Amino acid sequence: MEKKTIPESSPNISWAYENLARMGGWKDTKRTGKSSVKALWEGWFKLQTILEGYELAMSLDHQNL
Repeated sequence: MEKKTIPESSPNISWAYENLARMGGWKDTKRTGKSSVKALWEGWFKLQTILEGYELAMSLDHQNL
């Protein structure tokens, strides 16, 4: 996990595109060019799974209080 400070401005769409593709297994090389829809979809699915896990952990944490 990257430990960086929160940026002053929000990221642009190309940042989201590249990071979703990387989560889906896309490697940014000169030969591959743009990522595939499959890599974007797999990245989106992985992100949704992470968010669901976070929400579940937060709901369990609040129940134990």
